[in-house]
Amino acid sequence: MVLAAAAAFTGASVQSATGFGFALVLSPALLAVLEPFQAVWALLVLGLALNLLVLRDGGRVRWDALRPALVPALPGLALGALLLALAPKPVLQVVVGAGVVAAAALAWRAPEPTAAPGPRGALTAGMASGALTTSVSLSGPPLVLWLRARGLTPGELRASLAAAFLFLNLAGAALLLAAGDGFDAFQPELVAPLLGLVVAGHLLGCRLFRLVDAERFSTLVVALVAAGGLASVAAGLAAL
Repeated sequence: MVLAAAAAFTGASVQSATGFGFALVLSPALLAVLEPFQAVWALLVLGLALNLLVLRDGGRVRWDALRPALVPALPGLALGALLLALAPKPVLQVVVGAGVVAAAALAWRAPEPTAAPGPRGALTAGMASGALTTSVSLSGPPLVLWLRARGLTPGELRASLAAAFLFLNLAGAALLLAAGDGFDAFQPELVAPLLGLVVAGHLLGCRLFRLVDAERFSTLVVALVAAGGLASVAAGLAAL
């Protein structure tokens, strides 16, 4: 559990500083020491607490930018569960990771959005984020790229992502319960100590967020998206 403890602190720091990255850091560590559904429920509960803490910090949630992507995220959750049942998870990780890296490369070449993306972009981002939530636990990158293209400030991006992840966590938990994957897999004796580290990591991440200027923040976010894609590809290849 030492690895999981370090990942909980680091992941919370990264997400509080940039808006996302918690599941990206913590998910592999939890899957290494827990059964899959135990890890999923631990991520859902810890993510719920972290996103509430980020929202408590303040920052404007841009519902006008979020809403078009969150609506298609709901059927995306079901699609992700179906994909996980039909396709090998390592294959999904490689394909998804490669797509995320390609999207990050495009965003890097166009650091300043010239026009807000249309309904098709919202549909793609929402469906992809929902599907990735229930398949490979990598919901952040599509939403990050969508919101960034809408020209959100760092504070708006951070708060809006927290609201989106809170929504997806609650919807994902409801889907798991409806599918019969009950809350009995949750182990509070393991999650409680990690929760303290999440709070400590959040406090550090808040301080880091205040120290990074807007231009560097944008570069850091795109770099983190690319890192998430590469990590997904690496995990998938290692499991093939």
